[in-house]
Amino acid sequence: MHNTSHIAQRLLTTYDDMPRGERKLADLLLEDVGVVGQFTAADLAEQAGVSKATAARLFRRLGYGGYRDAQREIREARSAELAAPQVPALSGGTLSPGEYLDAEVKHLVRSFEALPADQVTEAVQMLCAAAKLWVVGFGEDYPLALFARAMLIKVFPDIRMIPLSGFPVPEEFASIKPADTVLAFGVGRRNPELRNIIGSSRRAGAKIILVTNTLAPGDKRGADVILRGRSDGPTLFGSMTAPVSLITYLCARVASRTGDSAVQRLQHIESIHSQWAEESSSNE
Repeated sequence: MHNTSHIAQRLLTTYDDMPRGERKLADLLLEDVGVVGQFTAADLAEQAGVSKATAARLFRRLGYGGYRDAQREIREARSAELAAPQVPALSGGTLSPGEYLDAEVKHLVRSFEALPADQVTEAVQMLCAAAKLWVVGFGEDYPLALFARAMLIKVFPDIRMIPLSGFPVPEEFASIKPADTVLAFGVGRRNPELRNIIGSSRRAGAKIILVTNTLAPGDKRGADVILRGRSDGPTLFGSMTAPVSLITYLCARVASRTGDSAVQRLQHIESIHSQWAEESSSNE
């Protein structure tokens, strides 16, 4: 049975092969695939500004006999979710540690099951080939970006963090080059500056990797690679388990691909730690 995440993945996989009209409808659906279960094909076509025939062609491209087949599967998947036992929300300690752990594990498994292996490989290649890496995260995404930089700085010597405290973003970002790669985070609430960064990166000719939980209009046109990690969790704070694990996995793949140079850099870093520890001990 297909669920909404599978349909979204099909849209992403076939997006580059779609003509312009189908892409317009795909952009609408990627914002919330669940609308397929709520509206008719004519309604969605009107919202996207395309013909009903274009909508029919899009769903055939996705492997369905027609729109109603996709609609039926989404409704059935939704009914199955509603019928399944629900994990209680964290309120007054009603969610036990075991329940929380079970929800997080399922959350993590679902995220990685839907992760396209070819997109991860392409992202690793972009990061390894970059002359300079830019890691971007605003607001709620700043901790994720900082974590990614902390991992990648062990492998690469030149990584720029955006935003950099005390520095205007345009001044810092003015030095981006076509040979650079941008790793941008849009998991939390989107900051308008993220859209500006992606736009400037695209105009500069740099490669762009976007890590997000849900797609926003223009994401597919703006980013070269999109990696999705679920952030809706069992508590009112959501969950960063999947995005953090995705970052760790991506960085591990990068370190493995860089091989000897990564090992040498890590050894050099450890030698500096040891030297500073010895100097600190001798001064006591």
